[in-house]
Amino acid sequence: MKIALTGTPGTGKTTVSKLFEEQGNKTVHLTEYVKEKGLGEQKEQFHVNVKEMREALKDEDFNVVEGHLSHHVPVDICIVLRTRPDLLRGRLEKRDYSAEKVEDNVESEALDVILSEAVQEQETVIEIDTTEKRPEEVFEEAKRKIEKGEKSYGNFDWTRFL
Repeated sequence: MKIALTGTPGTGKTTVSKLFEEQGNKTVHLTEYVKEKGLGEQKEQFHVNVKEMREALKDEDFNVVEGHLSHHVPVDICIVLRTRPDLLRGRLEKRDYSAEKVEDNVESEALDVILSEAVQEQETVIEIDTTEKRPEEVFEEAKRKIEKGEKSYGNFDWTRFL
């Protein structure tokens, strides 16, 4: 089974993916992967060629692919991690992000951009709110939902937090 772990930057993808790795899942970390394979170019920001990324991953052996573009990779289950925008803003401000990049990501989260893309690209989507949860709780919730074969999304309205 192949799983995509996606979401806006700051929602917990990398941290939760490490818990999947600890359980023996071979994981592709997309940010590292696309840079290593030369699948993008640096302009003002790093831009990824999604078509080339998808093609390159066809030859990779993995169980989990994590990154904010992983919902573009053909998988069996796509998990979208979500975080309330006001809390997400605080997380992103602690990173070395410009104010514009912070606001772009907060707005993207509030408007369900990654969730919408995931629903268009994937057959099975699971949405998990990470706002008040420890990574271990998110991991356990993901495992439960995968085992039950749940599809669940569209449960959060973050627009009031803009």
